Amino acid sequence: MTGKVKTRDRILKTSLALFNAEGEAQVSTVDIAAVLGISPGNLYYHFKGKEAIIEALFDDFDIELRQVLAAPLQRPVSFEDNWVFIYIVFEEINDFRFFYEGMASILERCPQLRPRLSRLLALKRATTLAVLSALEAQQLVEFHGDEKDRLADRLAAHFTFWLQYRAVTEPEKSDRARINDAVYATILMIAPYLAGDRGGYLKAAAEHFVAASKKRS
Repeated sequence: MTGKVKTRDRILKTSLALFNAEGEAQVSTVDIAAVLGISPGNLYYHFKGKEAIIEALFDDFDIELRQVLAAPLQRPVSFEDNWVFIYIVFEEINDFRFFYEGMASILERCPQLRPRLSRLLALKRATTLAVLSALEAQQLVEFHGDEKDRLADRLAAHFTFWLQYRAVTEPEKSDRARINDAVYATILMIAPYLAGDRGGYLKAAAEHFVAASKKRS
């Protein structure tokens, strides 16, 4: 049993690395088996095709991202301490980026994942809305009408697609640099609703994230 579990984990780890590096559509189960040094039959014993591997990887992603989204936030405008939450969200997405990059094709072949993804996206939005509500309760931001709901929608979409956008427009940048850029862009989307010293906040944000970007390029 131990050997079986170990082989299964190796298959998932190798598949994730190959899918992220080369694109899921470009990788076959034969490729995965070859990298692992096992026979295609051995791989098939654990996973009855590539779609089964994708579903198992989505299981891991779903669990990890839900844990992150459930994490409590305190003083969410603190750069070093609490905005790290946003870094972690983007790190999780980046770790499983193959799914986002090939989402349409994967959902067509794995339709059972569509309702699960829908629930995960809804949780992203709900968490975003909760963060905005916490900022509002602290009188750090101000909203009028349906601005808060609209911003929650935009931020949820931003979490979902920003890294893929940057991977195309700035392919020379490292993963860490793109994640840093994504967090900075998130803060800039919230900044227009700040109730306090917006200029000082934006200046501090620019200094922090531009400096971090230079380190991570």
